[in-house]
Amino acid sequence: MAETGGTETTVDPVGDGGGAWIEERLALSSLDYEIPKQANHWTYMLGGLTAFFILILIVTGVYLGQFYNPTPLGAHDSVMYLIARAPLGDWVRSLHYWSTGAVVLVVTAHLVYVVWRRSYRKPREVTWWAGVAMAGLIFLFLVTGTALRYDQEGFEALAHFVAGGNLTGALGAFFTEGFTRSTTLLSRIFSLHTSLLPLILLSLMALHFWLIRHLGIHAERAETSRFRTHAMKLGSIGLLAFVVVGLLAVIAPEGLGYPPVAGVEMTKPMWPVLWVYGLENLLGVWGMVIGPALIFGFLAIVPLVDRGDAGRRFVSWVGIALSLVVVALWLFGAFGAAQQHLGM
Repeated sequence: MAETGGTETTVDPVGDGGGAWIEERLALSSLDYEIPKQANHWTYMLGGLTAFFILILIVTGVYLGQFYNPTPLGAHDSVMYLIARAPLGDWVRSLHYWSTGAVVLVVTAHLVYVVWRRSYRKPREVTWWAGVAMAGLIFLFLVTGTALRYDQEGFEALAHFVAGGNLTGALGAFFTEGFTRSTTLLSRIFSLHTSLLPLILLSLMALHFWLIRHLGIHAERAETSRFRTHAMKLGSIGLLAFVVVGLLAVIAPEGLGYPPVAGVEMTKPMWPVLWVYGLENLLGVWGMVIGPALIFGFLAIVPLVDRGDAGRRFVSWVGIALSLVVVALWLFGAFGAAQQHLGM
């Protein structure tokens, strides 16, 4: 309120349609900075699209968690309740499932494109390592989420956690039944999946985007654009991606197997993990430890060994060789006969 000649007049706190009021308080203009015009190409939006799918997974995961009972006796029934009786439960669960597959595809494409352009070089090494760590966390989200189904596939995934924990000793002690007697392994996996892993992932995302903001986007051409343009295009692509995974959730909802039968191993994992399954077919349980360790270990050392022409050639040829091996293992895991690895 303001007084003029003894008369009170009302000042609109959100004048100019509210835009100026919002800008003054949220400083949105600070986001409208210059970026390379090259970044408006869709290939440069793979990182932002990864973040978009992660946001979908967080929102849907929070909803699913309201109905989930993380105990061996109640887990499968709670998922059945979610599918059959929770409002939009089947669709939200399927949206979570399809978004998981989408984020695996997008983050893989993003890593390949960054390696192809060698965008991990000085001064962006820490940016790269944060991205690799996020990819590793996405892998952990995938395998821990599978266990939470607690159907036959989920039960066998849980058994693989125990076997891997026993193999790796102190490093894998968390995944063994003997870690603590106060809670079940399933409840600890649920806590890991819904609290610790998200906290670490969000922290790494904040670091990753902060470094990109201050170190800039690696681009070959000097032309610039505004981040506003980039954000609008990314928003359009994100909306289209949401429509696609939303439709897939309607057309092909995620299934659920029968309650688990102890002592039986008969299922294959979700498609992104089939290459690990194929390696297990060759090496036994050690395959699920050695495979991811080699892939993420190689990605971690890439900025350190890519020094000069010899380093560039090493990264290129080793990267191509590992990619071919992963594809071959994936085909072996997908089309080969199901095998037992745990001797259950």
